[in-house]
Amino acid sequence: MPGELPTNRATDGPADQPASGPTAGVEGVERRSLLRLGALLAAGGAAALVPAPVAHAATRGRGTDTVTTTYRGRAPHGNDQWVYVPFGVPAGVRRISVTTSHEAAAGILDLGVLGPSGFRGWSEGARSGFTLSGADATPGYVPGPVEPGGWSVILGPMVSAPGGMDWRVDVTLHHGDPLPQAPYDILPSAVVGRGPGWYRGDLHLHSVHSDGQRTVDEIVTDARREGLHFIATSDHNTSSTGVTWRGNVPTDLLVINAEEVTTRHGHWLAVGLPQGEWVDWRYGPANQGAFEGHARRVHSLGGLTIAAHPLTPAPGSFFEFGLDRVDALEVWNGPWTLDDAANIAAWHVMLCLGKRVAAVGNSDAHSPTDAVGRPHNVVRATSLSTPAVLDALRLGRSYAVESAAVTLDFTARAGNAVAGPGEELPLVLFDTVDVTLDVTGALDSIATLHTEWGIMAATAIDGSGTGRLRWRGWGKASLFARAEVRRPKPASTTLDQLVAITNPVWFHSARLPPYDVERRALFHTERRPDGSWSSMRPLPGAAGETGAFAGIHSAAAGMPDGSVVMLGIAPDNGLWLATARGARALQPWRRVPGPDGSAGFTVREADVAAFDDGTCQIVVTAMDGTTYHQQRGADGTLPGFRPVPGLAAGSRWGATKVSVAAMPDGSAQLLSYGTNGAMYHCVRERDGAWTAWGRPAGYNGSPAFSGPALAITGLPDGSAQVLAIGLDGIVYHQQRRADGSWTGFRPPRGVTTPTMGASAVGIAGMPDGSAQVVTVGLDGRVWHNVRNPDGSWTPFAPVPGPNSRDPFPAGQVHIAALRDGSAHVTAISAGRPR
Repeated sequence: MPGELPTNRATDGPADQPASGPTAGVEGVERRSLLRLGALLAAGGAAALVPAPVAHAATRGRGTDTVTTTYRGRAPHGNDQWVYVPFGVPAGVRRISVTTSHEAAAGILDLGVLGPSGFRGWSEGARSGFTLSGADATPGYVPGPVEPGGWSVILGPMVSAPGGMDWRVDVTLHHGDPLPQAPYDILPSAVVGRGPGWYRGDLHLHSVHSDGQRTVDEIVTDARREGLHFIATSDHNTSSTGVTWRGNVPTDLLVINAEEVTTRHGHWLAVGLPQGEWVDWRYGPANQGAFEGHARRVHSLGGLTIAAHPLTPAPGSFFEFGLDRVDALEVWNGPWTLDDAANIAAWHVMLCLGKRVAAVGNSDAHSPTDAVGRPHNVVRATSLSTPAVLDALRLGRSYAVESAAVTLDFTARAGNAVAGPGEELPLVLFDTVDVTLDVTGALDSIATLHTEWGIMAATAIDGSGTGRLRWRGWGKASLFARAEVRRPKPASTTLDQLVAITNPVWFHSARLPPYDVERRALFHTERRPDGSWSSMRPLPGAAGETGAFAGIHSAAAGMPDGSVVMLGIAPDNGLWLATARGARALQPWRRVPGPDGSAGFTVREADVAAFDDGTCQIVVTAMDGTTYHQQRGADGTLPGFRPVPGLAAGSRWGATKVSVAAMPDGSAQLLSYGTNGAMYHCVRERDGAWTAWGRPAGYNGSPAFSGPALAITGLPDGSAQVLAIGLDGIVYHQQRRADGSWTGFRPPRGVTTPTMGASAVGIAGMPDGSAQVVTVGLDGRVWHNVRNPDGSWTPFAPVPGPNSRDPFPAGQVHIAALRDGSAHVTAISAGRPR
């Protein structure tokens, strides 16, 4: 009998029930068009169905207008499984109603349904039942004709109980007269009269059509209240949201149809789908090419693919399909959490490898207490239209903000050329690049500028919420520049809060860069006491790494026995340590563990200083800005990092840059750019006590000094010398006398100019009271000079490269003094021209 199945049949696909009767048409929009993708599933997707034993109770109501059949089964322990309950629908059925029940303590039971033409609805675990007909449907389910033929209830058991989970499905078929069809309105592809400009929008919103609690009308109202210009409704695994607009399409707000494709191996947003199009979710990384195939289909329909909250460590949420296989990453999802910080760190690494994947921020609002548009994206589009907005997002011509109160203006200039987020600035190798970030609406926050070399500049924004950050770089020394604004106020799982983040301005093509970012290596050379240089050579890599040590930052300290302790930060921000004498490594590289002993500790900056007793002190800034310190024993032991005290009692010091100097009395002096962008100085006494942080005055009467780079070194007379780069890109120097007073900053003369422009600096105090200085000049090459004990300077001269003739191109440089009057220079190469 139609609708009745044999007991204990293994269900590996829709039942082979003959269809009877033609399918009725739909008034208004033809609803069969919205099932085209589902038809592909019905034709071929059933091959992946998981068999499950099903037992049936007797069908009730035979011979009446309402017939109910009960199906029972049991799902084993596990999350990645699907169960299909086939049932037949004869001609004359006008409505299908389904109810389910299961052992709630055993897990969750997701629910959906397929019809003869494919997808007809999905509600995950948000509902235990649904009804659908040509006139209406439960939210999450597609209204339309009840076609005769084979249907299947889809169950997605996520079973935590080791013994499995019992479930029950009741399918009720309602016969009767034909019901009126329910046409839907087509969403306009543009808002009339809105040309080029910056537009605000939220791409990740849930309604009652999945597990949200707002209607689409309530979403529209809240979006208007937040000041948004566009939204995307992205309910989980259903197309029903797009086919239920009837008389309520807004004319002042662009509504983009979307779906959050919620697989058991990560979620992704398919944004810009035609209404009624549906994207399948029942696959994983083991289904070779499945994700790529669906992503290609989304692109063919004009849509955008976005990995949603990709590093959320919840079951099924961690994105396993490859972060570089989507158009964009949702690096900021709802209220700022540690997951979002991890997203940004992973995205930054991708940028450093030249991968142009855009970043977006969305609210992922579900409940009425989730604020729509917090965060949201600000997009520079040629019009307020779906194609223009999606094109701009795909190119990264956008930034994300915590609310509509925040506005950024982020530009890079070289000559007459100007570029913003997602754009490429045309440059020749040695052009001067001026990057500016203007911020409004970001009260009591800190703006930072990032390149692949780390944080290059920072500035504090006061209670007015308005501030400007400036940085000067050179040519193609960096691959990109991007900006962040954070508020140093704890959130639920972090020590700060993100206020805004930009996509990068690119300085050269990611596909054909002049230098290979992945081949940047750590080189070293020695300046002998007679002023001659040894050959510049790469340092060997860590265990299992062929060739030179690949890194983004280095530091070194000359030990009393003539060896050199070296620190290297790898491209994954791991901290490594080695000891060398000349070109020969005495001890191999080893990973330095974190404060809790973890092997995966990552840092932004690191420095090391050597003492007469054979110990050395290491300071680092972690990825969250916290500054840590430890003292390496004379025998090479590492006791572990401890946080450096902050300004207030019991607080930790936060910094963007840090440098340490060993003093003759056994104390250490620390120099740092705090998270407010200003330079600070403190002393760690010989007994381990810390003095309070003080702020040296800036240049030419300025109350503070800010910039992208700094270095400090101690001298035999108890004084210290500081070298730093200002926000104007110029090198400045000053001395801290043994009594603690400062001489004030002054710029040393450049190679052929009154001042020296640079992007990186290093300084080392020598046994004779002089100081040797190295910089990466605006030409991208390493330069060296000496400040004599009487305060005079030698001219800058180029440091020779590996062939002992040509100057050496680098992105970061450090110099360390040795007892015999020689100096050891480490530099991260800028790669080799292709």
